[in-house]
Amino acid sequence: MSQNLNDLTTRLKGFQKENLSDILHVMAGGLKSAFQCDSVRVYLEDLYEGMLICHYVSNESHPDRHRITKYISPKESITSKSFYENAVVASWTHPGGVANFRNPYETLSGIQSTAVFPITYQMRPIGTINLDWNKEGEFLTQKQIEQITAFIADNSFVVERAKRFHQNISFSKYLDTARKKEGAWMMMRSAVNLIEKLTLASVLVPATEQNLKPRGAKTADIVEILAVYSKNIEHADIYNTRDQIHVLEGRHLINRIVKYKDKKGLVMNDPNQGSVYHANVMEEQFPRKEIASEINLVSLYQVPKYDKKTGRFICAVNYYTGEPYEFTPFEKTLLQEHASMVETIILEESPTHIEIQVLSEIEELLSDTDTSLQGFLDSILAKTSELIGADCGTIAILQVIDGKPWLLVEDENGDLIGAKSRGWKKNKILPLPVGGNDLPPDQKSMNGYCAHTARPVLVNDVNNHKHTQGFYKNLSPDIRSELAVPIIYQNQVLGVLNQDSFRLNYFTDEHKKILQIIASLISQKVNHLAQMEALRKDMTVLKHEIEYRDPNVSSYYLGNVIGRSKKIHTLVKQIDVVVDSICNRMLNWERSPQTEAFMGLPSLLITGETGAGKEFFFNNIYSRVSETFRQKKRPDFELPLRKTNIAAYSGELTYSELFGHKKGAFTSADSNRQGILEEANGGIVFLDEIGDIDPKTQVQLLRFLDTGVFVRLGENQPCYSRIFLIAATNKNLLKEIEAGRFREDLFHRLNALSFRIPSLNDRREDIPDLATHFLGRLYTTYKGGDQTGPPPMLAPDALEYLKHRSYRGNVRELKNILLRALMFNKSGVITRDHLSAGDQENMVETAAFDAAPVGRVTNLLEEIEAERGNFWTHIYEPFKTKQMTRDTVKTVIETAKTKYQTNLPGLAVKLGVCSDRFRTDSEESKKFMSFKNFLYKTVKISTN
Repeated sequence: MSQNLNDLTTRLKGFQKENLSDILHVMAGGLKSAFQCDSVRVYLEDLYEGMLICHYVSNESHPDRHRITKYISPKESITSKSFYENAVVASWTHPGGVANFRNPYETLSGIQSTAVFPITYQMRPIGTINLDWNKEGEFLTQKQIEQITAFIADNSFVVERAKRFHQNISFSKYLDTARKKEGAWMMMRSAVNLIEKLTLASVLVPATEQNLKPRGAKTADIVEILAVYSKNIEHADIYNTRDQIHVLEGRHLINRIVKYKDKKGLVMNDPNQGSVYHANVMEEQFPRKEIASEINLVSLYQVPKYDKKTGRFICAVNYYTGEPYEFTPFEKTLLQEHASMVETIILEESPTHIEIQVLSEIEELLSDTDTSLQGFLDSILAKTSELIGADCGTIAILQVIDGKPWLLVEDENGDLIGAKSRGWKKNKILPLPVGGNDLPPDQKSMNGYCAHTARPVLVNDVNNHKHTQGFYKNLSPDIRSELAVPIIYQNQVLGVLNQDSFRLNYFTDEHKKILQIIASLISQKVNHLAQMEALRKDMTVLKHEIEYRDPNVSSYYLGNVIGRSKKIHTLVKQIDVVVDSICNRMLNWERSPQTEAFMGLPSLLITGETGAGKEFFFNNIYSRVSETFRQKKRPDFELPLRKTNIAAYSGELTYSELFGHKKGAFTSADSNRQGILEEANGGIVFLDEIGDIDPKTQVQLLRFLDTGVFVRLGENQPCYSRIFLIAATNKNLLKEIEAGRFREDLFHRLNALSFRIPSLNDRREDIPDLATHFLGRLYTTYKGGDQTGPPPMLAPDALEYLKHRSYRGNVRELKNILLRALMFNKSGVITRDHLSAGDQENMVETAAFDAAPVGRVTNLLEEIEAERGNFWTHIYEPFKTKQMTRDTVKTVIETAKTKYQTNLPGLAVKLGVCSDRFRTDSEESKKFMSFKNFLYKTVKISTN
């Protein structure tokens, strides 16, 4: 039990002062689980209200949604007894138990037993924690009470810090209101003292959210008295009843000029409304007539103030006399000037408002260099939600998946990519597609629409279809209002900052402006951290690839390039020379920014057969350049890196992948996007299969390499980037030039520096070391988690077999042979028989497949129909491992189309690519898009 509380303490100490709701949720949930109680309540002293108020109930995570009186602890309750006596109070130690100290909430909730622990900070109680059970009994031992008391003491600072910050924000808003009340009252006093006939003056304003009775009122049609002054003090008290006036209910004097309008709130009936004069209010009918009669109010001069552009009601200043009176023009002018001063006071922002402090803290976060993207977003969201007073919120990051933009808060495993505040109030958040009316109804969302339009979205009733236009996706039934603001950097939407409230009509234009300021402040940092995170992921894969070294291999060069052959030695020496020169040039970029306009950007072309290891050599080149930069700059420097395979794209998509695009540049261009050449500015880009690049992109790439200048698709503004471009291909580019598919000038530009990776058949003396290296890597990957011994050894006859075998698939084929032998070998030695058995079986199967495809295809489809496999196991994987040819895949697809007589989506379901839910399930949709891209771009098959 003690260890559980220690772990809980560690978790609580990780929260910041903005995380009050999260702190109380984790603390209450941990205690509820540890001591098996039915519920846990947390009461905190509210310095503004001057009472003990419940802030959290474990079974009801938003108590503020109900009338607050339900959650105030009366002074005679057992909760207040513990607080005021600063002592643990258990109901079972007092005669009569809870019944003698009953809190109204305890009666409503059926609580029969409770143990109340004071939360004490610096010897003063600041709140209580109540552990509740729904039956009578004694539920805690003395030792457990001592454990809980010690646990609360250890975490009281965390609670106090968060409580104080939360109340500072609330109190600053009350202070602002108090300052405005004081200023308005002084203006009313001045008017009454200046004009002899005036007996009373008052100011009516829209009710604030804090003052709504009950809180969370369904509309914002209420006005209240901000200030009142009378020559007779008793009259002021009588006039200033705490009643609120509903514009939509009854016939008040105020609703002669003001009305409630959906979405806008209180607005003027007449957009050009002037002052209003009532010679005798006693001749009018209105609910407060009895009060007016009691204090002898007769003539009324009413001055409304409102926004001239929107008609939004700001205030109404009422001037009363005690007898019939007609105001002179001079007096009217004087009263209007007083009303204008009141308007100024109401609209003026407090110079010491808490927003300044929070925005200042956000600016401090921007200079923090030791934070991750997720950690940064979590801190920003916590501060924002506390500042806005939202019940929960998210920051979603925009990512392109299968060519389409999506907003992600968390991945398929539930790991955060963006951020969630009060995360327990929202279930798992699935990826949201970015788009507008082009999306199916079930895929529309406010956040997706916000990212699509790159504009803020404010909806104060998410259940009103007129407000949402069908774009609200219900992630929690408690949410009633939503505010979303795009995070934009250099005209590109990076994500969406979202805030939710459990109350109708909660968010205001002021909230929207604050969110826009925050989004603008953090956009550059979000862009930088997102790029760094993507780079770290690439680096993790790359390090795993190049840092493994087998202790039985001694021929490592340039990272972990293996080679005893003369060709590899020569190649490594050439790479060393080129890399040193390129590094010198890249390191001088900051000192000579105009060099690329004259010299062009550095580029390198790597050629070689399929499977020869072109990307492997690139990884080692990048590692070498990156290491040099760390030595010259700083040890933690991350050199920007981007990779892509040109064969996976076509036409505009290729252009967009490299150079970026503007929103609307082509059909699926739902948002602005940077290309990888811009994202990698100052670093290295690897373009695989450069021989498949389309003609239009070739022209732009040539211009870019010559000048460092490019234009995004759909724009005409030049952009600049400096990168070291490394391209690779297995095609003969000279033949491609002869066929008119590749530009000769681009070839010469790329080929200025080039390396050819020798095939495995041309470097047979390297095969023993390569085989030992790959066997160790494969063993670590596939069996290292289950076994602790060394990988199996290759017998001499196995090495001879590998050295003299012919390899069409080069290094990739060698790895596949070793993998098959490793999978089915139980001993510590792999012999020639082990290799040849798997090798011959594979060769026979492939030959049979290619020689008699029709019968084999029929059997394969029958296997899939019987659910003994699917497209991925029976088609995709064999093709990927060179066990099935491109022509065979085409035969399988054509046979299936003829057999099933269906379109591409139907074919995908029949072949077990994905389920029939792929249109609504994001994971299944990804599988379908991968299948489609495989057929179109890899196999190059027509599916019409």
